[in-house]
Amino acid sequence: MFLPCEGVDLSYEERGAGEPLLLIHGSGAQAATWDGVADDIAAAGHRVIAYDRRGYGASTHRPVRDHRRHVADAAAVLERVAKAPATVVGWSSGANIALALTVSRPDLVRRLIVVEPPLHGTRLATPALLTAVARTKWLQLRGRPEEGAAHFFRWAAGPSFDTAPADERGRLLAHARVVLTELDPHPYGVMFEHLSLRRIGAIRVPVTFLIGTNSDPLFALVHRRLVRALPGIRTEVIPGAGHLVHVDAPEAFTAAVLRATATAATRIPREPNDQGAP
Repeated sequence: MFLPCEGVDLSYEERGAGEPLLLIHGSGAQAATWDGVADDIAAAGHRVIAYDRRGYGASTHRPVRDHRRHVADAAAVLERVAKAPATVVGWSSGANIALALTVSRPDLVRRLIVVEPPLHGTRLATPALLTAVARTKWLQLRGRPEEGAAHFFRWAAGPSFDTAPADERGRLLAHARVVLTELDPHPYGVMFEHLSLRRIGAIRVPVTFLIGTNSDPLFALVHRRLVRALPGIRTEVIPGAGHLVHVDAPEAFTAAVLRATATAATRIPREPNDQGAP
């Protein structure tokens, strides 16, 4: 199915019935990345909606550097497909989109589940990330975009990239040029440096953070930063998983999502934290 949306037909699919739950994939992936978990989430009583972000999969469009466009697309899917406030699950850069969506359109979100967002990844960059991005861009300049993207994915996912199913690796590499474009500097780019902790601290829906035990230290830094902004955040650690959490440990991932959806979706009284950081 397709949803016309500001110059692109967003490809989406639905499974199950019940309270809507929106899945937002990360950079390089597409809706099919959720195939190993979506049916089980739907079977637990959810109407699961997964879509290809603009520029990915069947949502054909030139690469997008300004991620405010992705946030607007997610809002359109909720308004016109879900047609009700939903639990929003975002993974990797999709989790950054989900955070910004919750901040800008709280009326559309009942609960938020973020899976290893690279939030403020530029200012929090570890030496390993800086080295990975430099090597990735060098390979791009040498005319080897797929090799560059693979290098970046090996930083993000670690050994999980090479052990992931061949179709998952194939989809990630097929989007090499889109991912390399997203890594270009932009004031509203993939790391969401523009999204302040003060605004995040004003979120009043239940928030859960999922993180794998084998993930890069960057995501632990991001977790600590979000805990300071949102002291009531729930944390679930997925044993044996890296950044491809839903691929590495699909059963544990599904169980963690379902536990999060079991929490009451009542608004949490909270004053915005005075974090000061942009």
